[in-house]
Amino acid sequence: MDLYNIWLSMVIGANPSNGGEIVKAAVPPQELYENRKSWHSYGVFSTKQMERALEIPLAAAKTVWEKHNENGISSVSYTDGEYPECFRSIPQAPVVLFYKGDITLLENPCRVSVVGSRHPDRDGTKICTDICRTLSENGITIISGLAQGMDTISHIAALENSGKTVAFIGTSLDRYYPASHRKFQEEIAKRGCVVSEYHIDAFTNGTAFLERNRLIAAAGEIVCIMQAKSKSGTLSTAKKAQEYSKELFAVPGSILNPLYDGTNQLIQDGAYPLLRAGDVLVHFGLEEKTKGRRKTSKPKLTPVEQQIYDALGRETKSTNQLFSQTRIPMVQLKALLTKMEMDGVVKSVSPGVYCTK
Repeated sequence: MDLYNIWLSMVIGANPSNGGEIVKAAVPPQELYENRKSWHSYGVFSTKQMERALEIPLAAAKTVWEKHNENGISSVSYTDGEYPECFRSIPQAPVVLFYKGDITLLENPCRVSVVGSRHPDRDGTKICTDICRTLSENGITIISGLAQGMDTISHIAALENSGKTVAFIGTSLDRYYPASHRKFQEEIAKRGCVVSEYHIDAFTNGTAFLERNRLIAAAGEIVCIMQAKSKSGTLSTAKKAQEYSKELFAVPGSILNPLYDGTNQLIQDGAYPLLRAGDVLVHFGLEEKTKGRRKTSKPKLTPVEQQIYDALGRETKSTNQLFSQTRIPMVQLKALLTKMEMDGVVKSVSPGVYCTK
């Protein structure tokens, strides 16, 4: 029941070091609540967790439960049939997950986690879009973290092709980070699934986003790193993928481009080079099938549009960066970018951030 799931989540918290042990013990949340005075007999809980089990009343969970009902949030614990099998074997397994959408997407045998730079360049954007589009067209569920940059690009590529995607977020499901992703997050919840370890009113801080990376790594049968600097949060996902014995792929790039320092190092350390979607599909025993895409000629640009196009170059830039370069009034700049996007000249990779097609 959601009520006892929430209570247990409030007691155990996110990213529990003993999560795997709790999951393997397989004691239903309601039973744990009813036996909360004798948790020592289970031999899997920490002293702090046993103290919290006695401190946190069911009424507190009921308050959160009512908020979840208002927001259409569901929950799943390790004793529920919908609990994703991909998490049962990891040491810091989540004891409860909260979600909106279709959680059974995590049972698709063909799942790929895609992560990378939050500020990709034009080439990285195109590579990620092309690969994720093809994977999606071939029945692969795309998993990522709904952050700006590569996460957003991978989710968009899946949704544009009527594919399926799952987003793991580092906040509760009534919150949106970044705030500009609200509509996007809601769209993923309708057509895919958004998942979190955090119940409404749970305390979170900056580490929450690193903690959820282990879930992204565990959720995919294969993990793909698109672009990453040598010191990047993306590499924490790659490290977890290696710990979980996942097949790890990384896009190689120029040694002169720091956005590929991390991926090149991963390949040097043993990751598979990711050159095309087919490199991943073959690991699932699939043959590439792509939908026909109609090629259209790009319209002739006005002098002002050409100025914007040239300012973008081969990079991904925000409207503020483009304004600084072109000095085109912001209202006009945004209107032109919208028109250029509709004309297929530029692409919005996240709200207010563009690259050329």
